[in-house]
Amino acid sequence: MPERRVVRYGPKVEYGCVTGALSNPSRNPRPLPQGETLSAEDHRRLIGVLESVDRAADLPEFRERLVRALQSWFGFTGVAVLHGDTLADAIREGCGVQGGYTPEFLAEYAARWAGADPLRETWAAELISGRGVVGLAEIAPDAPFLSEFLRPNGINDKAAMVVDGGPAGVLFIGMAVVDAPRVPDRDLAVLHALRRHLAPLVVDQLDRDRDRRAALSNWQLTPREWEVADLAAQGLTNRQIAERLFIGVDTVKKHLTRALAATSCASRTQLALRFAAA
Repeated sequence: MPERRVVRYGPKVEYGCVTGALSNPSRNPRPLPQGETLSAEDHRRLIGVLESVDRAADLPEFRERLVRALQSWFGFTGVAVLHGDTLADAIREGCGVQGGYTPEFLAEYAARWAGADPLRETWAAELISGRGVVGLAEIAPDAPFLSEFLRPNGINDKAAMVVDGGPAGVLFIGMAVVDAPRVPDRDLAVLHALRRHLAPLVVDQLDRDRDRRAALSNWQLTPREWEVADLAAQGLTNRQIAERLFIGVDTVKKHLTRALAATSCASRTQLALRFAAA
């Protein structure tokens, strides 16, 4: 019986030895920095939020997805996402959405506490802009807004985060903390990382939203009228719009009447068709 021959092609490969293809085939991953604050779970939460928002079709969908993602991945039961030309505009008069707050809480806030909210102050806006992420209990520990309004309503602290989109505008995110006396340091660390990764997505969404409005500038709508008209076109009732935007039902009616007139629409159905075409 003839002897079997084994033919080998190329050099024999031994793990850890230099081959002809690679100058340094040894696998030496970079070690994590000493004192790394983020765990694998934290990075999964960060990625989970990014995966939730990165394919949003437009700014309204992006905001809605971001609210739900922060509720799901971080456990923030109350979340508000606002945007404006500047941080002060976003916090005080910005457009946006919220999720998780009761109508009674929002009504009390609008009627009695909006003017006492430290996050609406100029000094707070400057502080948030500088740091990117802050906790309300850290920057205003003695504020009556915190001790007399939030905490009696079950909210121990609030995390505030800003994503600066440059000329495109600013996105502000407020998150209610109910299961800890203040925003945990670990959450602050993850939010700082999330903020950096969200920045290009926010810039893209704000730019596209601004271009869309510019293309329809003949409608002459204010940013808030845009928000109300857009939500009405999606089929939300006046009360649902009011709860979503932190405004009263009468204010919704006023903005919607103005939007219908500016777009020459006689009904919500016609308004929905106009927005779909836009």
